[in-house]
Amino acid sequence: MMRMMRTLRIQEVLRVAAVVVLLLLGVAYVGKGMSFAWRGQDCDHVSRAEEYASYESGVYPNKRLRVPGREVATIHSVYPPYAFPMMGPYFWSGSREIDRVVLEVLSLGAVVVLAFQARAVLAGAGVELRLWGVLGLPLAFSGNLDGMAVGQFSMICMGLLGMQVMLQERGRVNAAGICWALAMLKPHLALPFAMLFPLQRQSRGLVVGLVVLGVMSGWALWWTGVTPGAFWRGGPGTEKLTFVTVRYAAGLWVEYTGMPPRMASAAGLVVVALVVVAAGMERVRERLGLLPAAGLSGLLAYVLFYHRSYDNVLLFPLWLVCLRGFAERPTVWAFVVFGAFGFTLYVPSIFLNFSDVLLVATLVVPVAAAVLLWWRGQAGGLRERLRADRGEVSE
Repeated sequence: MMRMMRTLRIQEVLRVAAVVVLLLLGVAYVGKGMSFAWRGQDCDHVSRAEEYASYESGVYPNKRLRVPGREVATIHSVYPPYAFPMMGPYFWSGSREIDRVVLEVLSLGAVVVLAFQARAVLAGAGVELRLWGVLGLPLAFSGNLDGMAVGQFSMICMGLLGMQVMLQERGRVNAAGICWALAMLKPHLALPFAMLFPLQRQSRGLVVGLVVLGVMSGWALWWTGVTPGAFWRGGPGTEKLTFVTVRYAAGLWVEYTGMPPRMASAAGLVVVALVVVAAGMERVRERLGLLPAAGLSGLLAYVLFYHRSYDNVLLFPLWLVCLRGFAERPTVWAFVVFGAFGFTLYVPSIFLNFSDVLLVATLVVPVAAAVLLWWRGQAGGLRERLRADRGEVSE
């Protein structure tokens, strides 16, 4: 009895220590990122502001488009048309300082949303924690430093995708579809999460999301006087995606194989389309729950599409599945693989550039974690079948 109590006390101390470390790390990352931004290093935020200002003036931010009676843009945005109406709330004031505060507040709000999701997931595995005890889980992702520094939308998009999952769990299909559509501000994050709708027999939510995207796209093109044909001929698809120059996520295997970036993008889109269609099949529905499917969606986006380090929050759903799986059935292999996965998520991203091993691990370890989760699920199903067979024999 004494030994058991001592073990439980040690586990509680370790849990509290982990919570405190993650909170301190998260505050350090976000605080450092904000300090960089306020010292003028928020280059992406400045670029988005310029693109939105061009759109707001009636000029589509694409220097290749020639619209009669309108100026030619001096900038070139790779964002899809529907993204510009979505950017309105982020740049409503016209003041760079106020707009930066809006972005930071919404980003931190997204972290709180993800923390609520984490608390609910872990409570389902028997781990009861207060909100402050799980806040460090999304806050301490190393990419948050870079995201806050340059002024990215990654944290906000993941907060919206977390809301999508929670709304689907409650049957709020239309609201979930709107959240997915708004997260499509960064389509290389949100696109695979479309599979969650057919998986849950909630395809109406996907239709709602697509309608929102279609209406916003039509409005953006009408507002700037660009026809769909002209956009198709001169749109962002002609701008080279710099997969190979970014040695991170999909950029690693694209660099290793030498595949042309456009071909890699097309292959990723095909794979995601097939996965979304497969999610409507009954066998897939029976084997894949909503949260594991969200983890798979994030992994597919991470592995198949162009990303920088600030997008590693994309792996948060998969990390939640790993934490829940370990809480339910802790094993040595799970500790090793899931521990390595957590290390790649929280280690300062600046260290990645000094170690090719760590850089490759950021791509390989999440895949290994997903494979281990699948294997544990298969083994668990086999054990259940064997127990059922023994029960039938004994009767």
